[in-house]
Order: sequence, then structure tokens, then C-alpha cells
Amino acid sequence: MTDTSDEPVAVILAGGQGSRLWPISRDRRPKQFQPVVGGRPLLTGTIDRLSEIVDPSRIHVSTRARFADAARATLGPVPPENLILEEDPAGPATAFALSIATLAQKYGNAPALVAPSDHLITEDAAFNQASRDMLTQLGTSPQSMIVLGAEPTGFDGTLGYIHTAGEGGTVEVITSFYEKPDPATIDELGDQGGLYWNTACYGVRVQEACNAYRAAMPLVFDAIEKFAADRPDVNGYTGPAIGGHELYPLIAAGMECLVVPRHLGWNDIGTWKRLQNVLVEQELYSIGPALQLESDDVLVASMDGRPVVVLGATGLVVVTHDDGVYVMDKQRAMGAGPLEHLRALVAESHRPDLL
Repeated sequence: MTDTSDEPVAVILAGGQGSRLWPISRDRRPKQFQPVVGGRPLLTGTIDRLSEIVDPSRIHVSTRARFADAARATLGPVPPENLILEEDPAGPATAFALSIATLAQKYGNAPALVAPSDHLITEDAAFNQASRDMLTQLGTSPQSMIVLGAEPTGFDGTLGYIHTAGEGGTVEVITSFYEKPDPATIDELGDQGGLYWNTACYGVRVQEACNAYRAAMPLVFDAIEKFAADRPDVNGYTGPAIGGHELYPLIAAGMECLVVPRHLGWNDIGTWKRLQNVLVEQELYSIGPALQLESDDVLVASMDGRPVVVLGATGLVVVTHDDGVYVMDKQRAMGAGPLEHLRALVAESHRPDLL
């Protein structure tokens, strides 16, 4: 039976592999299920924030079937049956479509917040107020899609950006999106209006978003809706996928795109460099217990709680799990090529479980 109330719902997208942060992020327990910062899993922190706004019984978590056990261990007050599963990684647009189709089956055209599982918010009050403002805006313009924009604290060419005409106010109209732009583009855009980081936190009316996806991708979305209608408890979605960014079908269908801009203390912990920046900002020198003497530029992550002692080392990443210890040159670890090469060697070894 579909709930037709106007009470908000939420879905957390938690299906990413996080391979750029390997070996903190493991093959069956990626970073969103790990206590990367703050002593609790990133997914748990996201659930705790959203629970201030949305009843936990109405929060859903979208992830891959292979991560289901790790997800269930970190759901807290969210019911286990609220998992939305994909069998294979089909990209963010497919996860988004599967999520809104599932929510539509249960909640009709309810206002929904969509959030990543693995982002760090250090100013919860600002995030909560921004989320409430997004829901309020959905009451005013239910056919719009709302993005939570973070005021940039510097240039980062690995992030997505939102550009507006710079009209000011609590809500601005988005004129364009830019994925991983170069510094010259950012300088030019900043001189011409408002510029914000895309936090990938969205607000939509569920049925309106479904209508947009159906208009833009009718055949694929039909398969997704049929799967969501069956509401399987165990099996993950295996049907056709939607490529590209999750917002593209909404934009293609002509939805108005708005941004709620805020200063959030926001960080996408997707790379070693960003993780190190977060630790420095919080005046932390390790994850978990560690003691360093006469060492320089060493990042320690004790994910299993074992104390790590370092003497006279330079430029290393040291990660411990309960089944392995990883020691890597920091510069090489920050490069995708060497890290992927090492992962390939581990996969071919007699211990692929260390992935």
C-alpha cells in the first residue's frame, strides 16, 4: 500500500567501491562502512544526521548486494528491509533511478532527500537547516530538483561545481553544472556569478523525479520500475543500466534545477589527499591509535584498533586491518595507476581476500 502523506523520506547512496582509498576501503567493506573519521562508519554518521529530519523508518540505503552484510551492520535505527540492492555496479544514475522507483512504490510523491553515504559534514546544524530548507522549497516548487551546494574553500579539480547567475538568497537557479573543471574555467565562472561545490545531496518529489527519468530513459526506467514493484527482499537489480551522471536524465527532461547554497564544513573523502587534508584540519595525525617519533609525512590508519608505532620513517601510508598490514609509499598511493597495479597483483596472488 502506497503512503500518500507528505512526510519526508530519504535514500542514502552507498554502493561505491571507494578503490582510490584502498586499502582503507576494502573489496567487501568499502570506506562508507568503515570508521574513517570520527570513530564511526561514514554511513552511520549520514544516517544519524538524516534521522534529525526524517524518521529512520523512512530512510532507505541503496547499495550493492555484495555489501549487504556490511550495510546491515551499520544501519542503526534504519530497518534492514529498507536496503535497496543492485547485483552489479551500474553507476550512480542507475542507483538513483532504482532508489526513486522504490520510494515511489512505497511513498508516492513524497518529498525525498538523496545523500551520499561517504561524505564528511563537520557542521551538522548547518547541514540539517539546509536539508529542511530543501524540503520547504519542494513544497513551494514541487516540480524542481534541489541541490545542496557547499561554498568552496579552495580549488579542487576533482569535484563537481554548480554555477548560478549569483542572484543571492536562500535558493538560486542553477545555470550549469561542471564536472572536474580546470582552474581557468573556475576563475572565469567565479567572476560571472555564484559558484558552489556539488555535494550530491539532492531534494526531489519522488514521482516528479520518476516522471523525468521515465521521459528521458523510458525503456530502461520501465525495467527498473518493474523490478521495484516486485520488491525482492534478497536479490539485487540486474537489469539494464543508465550511464552518466545521475542528474542528466532530470536535466534532459526539463526539470528546473535549484541550489541551496551553504557553508557546511563539507568534504568528499574520496582520495588520500582529501583524507589527509581532513585529518590536518581536525588536528589529527592518524586514524586509530598511533605513535610517531622522528617521522615525517606518515599517514597511519589503524582500522582494527591495533596501536601502530613508527620511528624515523618518511612519506608512508600504513593501514592495518584485522587480517593484514599494508605499507605504501604515499606518493605512489596517491596515484591511481600504481594503486591499481598493486590491487591487480594482490588479486592474482594466493590472498585475493586482502582486496
